[in-house]
Amino acid sequence: MPDRNGSLTPRDRKEMNAFLGRVLDSYKVREITKDEAVGTLAYVMTALETGNSSEAMNWINQWCKRVA
Repeated sequence: MPDRNGSLTPRDRKEMNAFLGRVLDSYKVREITKDEAVGTLAYVMTALETGNSSEAMNWINQWCKRVA
């Protein structure tokens, strides 16, 4: 999970890269709609932009469990 100053750890970055790939792949094979993909990515981007990396990583982990 995020380190003490709210930035992403190397592990977080690896998980985020995998998440981005899964979102794009899910859209590509029509498991999710374009709106769902955009909404999912926008939520994570907003959390990161506001310095809430914990929420971003929580969302990533929950989303990956849901589509697994």
